[in-house]
Amino acid sequence: MSDEKLMTQEKKKNVTPPARLHAILARRGSYAVVFRRGPSDKVAVIGWDRRNDVFTLGQWFRGRIYPLRSDLSPKGEYLIYFAAKYGRVNPVEKIIREELDKKQLGDILQWEEAHPEFRHDFMAEVEAYHHEREQEEKMIRKARAQEFERLKQSPDYHDYSWTAISRAPYLKALSLWWHGTGWNGGGLFVSEKEFYLNRPPEWVAKTVPGVQDYRFKELPPAEMLEWGVRGECMMIYGNRLIRDGWKFLEDGWKYLEDTETTWWIYEKTLPNGWILRKIFPGGYEHLHEVYWERHLLLDTDGKTLMDGSGWRWAEFDNYRKRIVYAENGAIYELKLKLPLQPVMLHDFNGMTFQRISAPY
Repeated sequence: MSDEKLMTQEKKKNVTPPARLHAILARRGSYAVVFRRGPSDKVAVIGWDRRNDVFTLGQWFRGRIYPLRSDLSPKGEYLIYFAAKYGRVNPVEKIIREELDKKQLGDILQWEEAHPEFRHDFMAEVEAYHHEREQEEKMIRKARAQEFERLKQSPDYHDYSWTAISRAPYLKALSLWWHGTGWNGGGLFVSEKEFYLNRPPEWVAKTVPGVQDYRFKELPPAEMLEWGVRGECMMIYGNRLIRDGWKFLEDGWKYLEDTETTWWIYEKTLPNGWILRKIFPGGYEHLHEVYWERHLLLDTDGKTLMDGSGWRWAEFDNYRKRIVYAENGAIYELKLKLPLQPVMLHDFNGMTFQRISAPY
């Protein structure tokens, strides 16, 4: 390898990636929140007053928040969000792990030593190993069911993921539902007080300890499923986009040439007839998530006015009649007139973690 290529690789290693941004605009009024991620295990939630474009730091969080499974109440007063601290173990699971360790099953390589009959059939070995662990775990859960139920009802109970409703732009829970998995989670506001909680119907009757503030009403799962809300990020985000005026192009393959790498396309028609297109390519991309966006701004004839392939979030701000978008760790505005002149509203790069308490 040449010295020039080595120098280029070293420069790339030393480059700090831009902050990853996603915003949610309140449907009624001028409020919004910005989720700012970076480094990967730290997220800041920032309030945005769109009347004067003043940004106010709410709270930082050590862990992961999923903006695509989050939502703002219509006036922007409350935030529903899905968060996780991967690696944290709840007290019930901790006891189960300890009990399983006492059974001396070990990991699959250790287990293999005691079961030579499976050494020449790896798939059968894996299946048998996990089956034995599952059976042992069922016995533990049954034998200690009452103890586990008391632990679950304890105010000290915790899990590694949860959905919460807070007062934006803070994270302190007014209502809380422990989750314990990376699937589902989060929700959507239907009104100021009504919301859908994104969890399977079989979980709804389950007693979940935590803060429960009854100013909010969870809508029944039958209505939730009519929206198709269940699963990962796009099951929430896609419905949020449609609710907020975006049109899902089911035949999106007609609109792009690189159809093999495109999953979904959404469009929003702007007041002057222009079209803002939101494209979700399939697969991973350097520095981005499984679900990431790129954009196009089209005129009334469908011709490209601006290539927003670097925009990682974009929306039409109906309150100010402008496009707002995130690129390279900053948020910009773009007014609906030619020539197009982007204006930076705020650069979120360079922020560092701070411990901040919610004022309520």
